[in-house]
Amino acid sequence: METLRVVSPLRIGSITLVPIARAAIRSDRGAAGCWIGAFTEPYAIVVRDADGMRALGPDSSEMALDVLIEITPNLGAILSGL
Repeated sequence: METLRVVSPLRIGSITLVPIARAAIRSDRGAAGCWIGAFTEPYAIVVRDADGMRALGPDSSEMALDVLIEITPNLGAILSGL
C-alpha cells in the first residue's frame, strides 16, 4: 500500500515550499515467518514564488504540477489556499 501526502507547508520570506512525501507499508509471508515495514521518503516539492508555482522531484527535475495535484489528496485545496 502506498500513498502520497502533503507535509506542512513552509514559508520563507516570499517563497512557500510544500513538501510531498510518499508513505508505504510493505509486508510478506514466507516459510520463516512474516514481516511488515513502513517508510516515508521525499517524493516532490511544490515551490510557490514570484514566478508562480512549480513542482520539483527529489533530484530537482521538473514535474507536472497538474498530475501531482491529481494523485496527491488535498494538494489542490492546500495550493489554492496559499
